[in-house]
This record gives sequence, structure tokens and C-alpha cells, in this order.
Amino acid sequence: MKRNYNIIKISGFKGILFAVFVVGCLIAGFLTFPSWVCMHIWNYISGFISGMPQMTLLHGAILWCIIALSIYALNQGNFSISFGGVSQVPPNEARIKEILNQIHERNSNLANIDKVLNSEIEKVISDESNSDDKVENQ
Repeated sequence: MKRNYNIIKISGFKGILFAVFVVGCLIAGFLTFPSWVCMHIWNYISGFISGMPQMTLLHGAILWCIIALSIYALNQGNFSISFGGVSQVPPNEARIKEILNQIHERNSNLANIDKVLNSEIEKVISDESNSDDKVENQ
């Protein structure tokens, strides 16, 4: 069985140009701009402290990568974007059995309520038919 997963389709020179544009925008948005901000913050702070070196954009990129990777490492799986499986916690069989038991209990309670309601309805119907018979006999 052949599976065809065409998620992204690039056709022709315009498609390649558009893909390069999108990749360039992603690099500018997620790497270059934060690097530029880190560089300027560092250079601003270094003006107040004597002996601190000035940064270039490459140094800002390195600082930004250190900051971003440190935040990612210290988050310990609570990050909104993560790589890996869908669930981080393996399913607990005891918890699953407990949930299934609760479902069965609620279903049996609903069945009991249904039986009680049916018996009450039958009583009301039989009482009405008995009262109708008494009225006809008089």
C-alpha cells in the first residue's frame, strides 16, 4: 500500500523562491532579531561598566542561543512546544481500571433508575386503568 504524504508541495522557481523567503523570515524572526536585541542590551549595559567588551551580531546570536537553550533545558517538559511523544506520562493501569469501574457504576445506577421509573410509570398506568374501571362500573 503506497502512502502519499504531500504536506508541502513546491512547484517551480516561484515555489523555491517562496520557500527561501519563508526560511529567511523564520531565521530573521527567531534568530537574528533576538540576537540583535541581546547584542544591544549587552552593549548598553557595558557602557556603564568599564572594561566590558562590545558585542557583534555573532556574539549576540551565541548569547541568544545560550539563553534559549537554558530556558528550554530548565523547563523540564513544561514547555508549550516540545519534541517527542504525545503523552509524557505512561498510562497507569490502576487508574484506567478505576475509571472503567466508575463508568460501570454510573451505567448500572442509570439502569436502576430506568427500572424504577418504568415500574412507577406502570403503577400510574395501572392505577388510572383501575380508576377508569371503577368509574364505568358505577
